[in-house]
Amino acid sequence: MNTTEKGDKFEDKVLTLLMKEIEDFNTFINPKNHIKVFKKKKYYSRFRKGDIEFDIAIEVYQDEKIPNYSSLILIECKDYKGPVGVDQVSKFLQDVRDLSEDNFSYSLKPIMAVSSTLAKSAFNVALERGVGLIKINESDELKWVLNRSFEKHGVNQSLSSESIFVEGHEPKYYGSYWLFYANNKWFSSIKDYIKHITGHKSKGLKSQVKYFAKDTLDDIAGSILTEAKYLEGAVSLSDLLSHKVLDSVKLYIDIIPSVHENNLLGRVDFESNEIFIYKKEVEDIKRDRFTLAHEISHIILGHGQYLSRDSLEESDLANLEVLDNSIIAKLEFQANYLASCLLVPKNQLAKVFSKIYSELGLKQRGVFWIYLDSQPENKIVANNMISKLARHFNVSKSVIRIRLIGFGLLHEEKLKIL
Repeated sequence: MNTTEKGDKFEDKVLTLLMKEIEDFNTFINPKNHIKVFKKKKYYSRFRKGDIEFDIAIEVYQDEKIPNYSSLILIECKDYKGPVGVDQVSKFLQDVRDLSEDNFSYSLKPIMAVSSTLAKSAFNVALERGVGLIKINESDELKWVLNRSFEKHGVNQSLSSESIFVEGHEPKYYGSYWLFYANNKWFSSIKDYIKHITGHKSKGLKSQVKYFAKDTLDDIAGSILTEAKYLEGAVSLSDLLSHKVLDSVKLYIDIIPSVHENNLLGRVDFESNEIFIYKKEVEDIKRDRFTLAHEISHIILGHGQYLSRDSLEESDLANLEVLDNSIIAKLEFQANYLASCLLVPKNQLAKVFSKIYSELGLKQRGVFWIYLDSQPENKIVANNMISKLARHFNVSKSVIRIRLIGFGLLHEEKLKIL
């Protein structure tokens, strides 16, 4: 692929993302009448006495009856392996300057979309001259996609634009195709940016994820299991899918992952109401059962009001109990916990635990039923109990640990995966 073809492909990618955002507008602005998007459009410059071509142009009309646009967003696309230099930024600025008659008018909004980073000098020039910056993710397959433009728990304050666009860092939790910085603030989408420059503010967007206590999650699982007529042993996930909230879900299993999906175990698309479980080189029924229970839990908990889609990766299974202040972490923690409640029902857990405890000839030590520390004998006891329970419920040891710790049946001096 030559340089021109590579550039055109990147421009098409940016254009596709822009159109997806714009077509999903839900404001007074009608994208068909108020927003026009062009690729390689030319605008006349009186200084050059000729046309200047821009990679992407977005014309925004406040009133469709008035022929002149109120805002013109000009986007320069750079798909470089290395940093974009100051010369490239300066060239773009010169094009915009000659179009705006040597002064940036209120209506002209320059933006650079890059696939890599910017040199420090280029970054400084861009910020000083009011150029918006968009960092496009390498992959179209996203772990999380937020479908609401609420502030992501301090994302606008905590993210360093220099670390993102110069140093190439990416925040641990961010759910968008891009990271978009303009006018000294972060935007979660091109829609929010257009609302900003047109003076339109979003109304009634939720800034907090609804929190369910662990006891509540257990109760939710209990009611679903009762409806599914669960009695004992490993929970049938196909029976759970008959629940009224899930009966319209379309499930696809053994999906061959694309090159961008190799790390994914499963994903849920809330808009199409579909769950996909990926086929992996190493088969693991317990892993696949948790993956499906996790995605089911997202739907049961109504996380579609916060997300467009969600994915579970292999690495996530080692961090089932991670919880911080980010929106994504809260959603994932709640889905993980409800999944463990569905797979290991509390009444059956208590019954089977008591039976195995007696069979192993164990005696309660103080307030602890199972105590795990560095002592070999305690490790053996804990591993025996956890292994037997994992086989009974057909789940991983990690899931059993979550349930035992949650009920106070297992105390770990130091948290370790057995």
